[in-house]
Amino acid sequence: MTVDAEIARPRAGTPLVRRAGPVLLLAAIEIPVLATLFNPLSINDDDPLWLAVRQALRTGVRALPCFVAALAVVLWPRRAALVAQWRIAAAGLRWRAPFLASASLFALLCVLTVWLNAQAGPPPWGLFSFYLGANLVMTALAALAIAPASFWRDAAWREWPGLLIAAGASALVAAAAWLSQSSWSALSAATFRVSAFLLTLIESEVTSNPGARILGADGFKVSIAAQCSGYEGVGMVTAFLGIFLWFFRRKLKFPNVFLLFPVGIAAIWFLNSVRIAALIFIGAHVSPEIAVGGFHSEAGWLMFLIVTLSLMWASYKTPFFSRAANDAAPSPAARKAAALLAPFLAVTAAGIFISAFSNASPALYGLKVTAGALVLFAFRRDYDFARWKGSLESAGIGFLVGAAWIATAPAAQDGALGAYLGALSPGQQTLWLAARVVGAAAIIPITEELAFRGYLHRALSARRFDEAAEAKFAWPAFVATSILFGAVHERWLAGALSGAAFAIALYRSGRIGGAITAHAVANLTIALYAIAFGAWGLLS
Repeated sequence: MTVDAEIARPRAGTPLVRRAGPVLLLAAIEIPVLATLFNPLSINDDDPLWLAVRQALRTGVRALPCFVAALAVVLWPRRAALVAQWRIAAAGLRWRAPFLASASLFALLCVLTVWLNAQAGPPPWGLFSFYLGANLVMTALAALAIAPASFWRDAAWREWPGLLIAAGASALVAAAAWLSQSSWSALSAATFRVSAFLLTLIESEVTSNPGARILGADGFKVSIAAQCSGYEGVGMVTAFLGIFLWFFRRKLKFPNVFLLFPVGIAAIWFLNSVRIAALIFIGAHVSPEIAVGGFHSEAGWLMFLIVTLSLMWASYKTPFFSRAANDAAPSPAARKAAALLAPFLAVTAAGIFISAFSNASPALYGLKVTAGALVLFAFRRDYDFARWKGSLESAGIGFLVGAAWIATAPAAQDGALGAYLGALSPGQQTLWLAARVVGAAAIIPITEELAFRGYLHRALSARRFDEAAEAKFAWPAFVATSILFGAVHERWLAGALSGAAFAIALYRSGRIGGAITAHAVANLTIALYAIAFGAWGLLS
């Protein structure tokens, strides 16, 4: 057997693979955390050069995720060869020393960042240069904990075209963001005119000031600012379509599908105008608090879901766009993916709808539970319920996650939820709390685990998700699903660590039931604690 064949053989659970997870997680949080903590304006807010450097750093940090994502897409077809080369290069690596050094330097830089923010007066260029150098050293140490310097040098030499493409893509994204924001005035004017026209269709008296971009009705007025002009929605739809076309390129017809870009851009921009007109109508006739609170932001997500899901449906069902549009029935893999993802999408859509009406969100919580339950019931024949059985070990992991979530929760209580429950009768309180417990301990864990550990984890573990083992360990899947799971929670770091624990329950049990059980017990622990001690902030 050759060395390459030996290296290429799967070795799930080897120390080499297991250690990559925490190292990559550390590398992924170091720069974002420091960038969040660092506030140059607290030091000096009038020096032109200091402000220019600040803007350059902000742009660079924002472009970094775009660079990483673009590089991952470019290198994805050669991932097997790259992983094999990494295994060979890192086989005898002494990784603990650079890992601990990077972690220690990260902790010191967090303290230094807080101290640096407290400086005042002229920009401290010398200290700032040392600070940037220390960040570079910290990043280099994290890289050396993953692979030796020779690996990174050789990989950069071999993959320089991909690096250039990724750098160009991130630069284009940054340039597009700057252009869209700097030229928002023209886009805002068009948005204003369309919104005003739509408002005249439902209102007899409309207040309109195009110069100040102020639009209103019946005494309720809003200002259409840059972020309301629609460029964010256009950018999100464009990015989504780019990713969608790449991953499903074998099932789509090119160049036909490129027509989805102008269709999607026009649709999301028009729906943004509809959102503004609806916001004014709600503020004038229903509730100003609902209009400027939940509806103002959440309606945008609803529009985004409507456009993207409609484009996906059209791309598959229209022969002009799809190679498989005339198939009599969806493939087993497509049906399986729908069964795993649809419940989570239904709960997410219901949650966005509920958040749009923030004043009534506690009363509408039952819609979220019902939406998830109905979709789970619709796909019940597609689930292997025997694989949903958990274990005592999984329950223990879930209890520890729940206890940690409670222990690290902010001290503030959710006064709105407490006031809402206090206004209910005992019977109504019991009914609401029962629905909340059922949702937290049953519906939500099932829908989220089917999506994150049932589909996404397997999709990142193998070329075809339906052929991947349910509990196969792969560090990209472990890290990515944990981070993305944290991203959908307000407390993102605690959410990411919880997602990692649920993944460990999956590996330990060998089936999705381990993750579901751990998630369910964690949520049940949190819900029961919140009810017992009135800690309603834990349920928000």
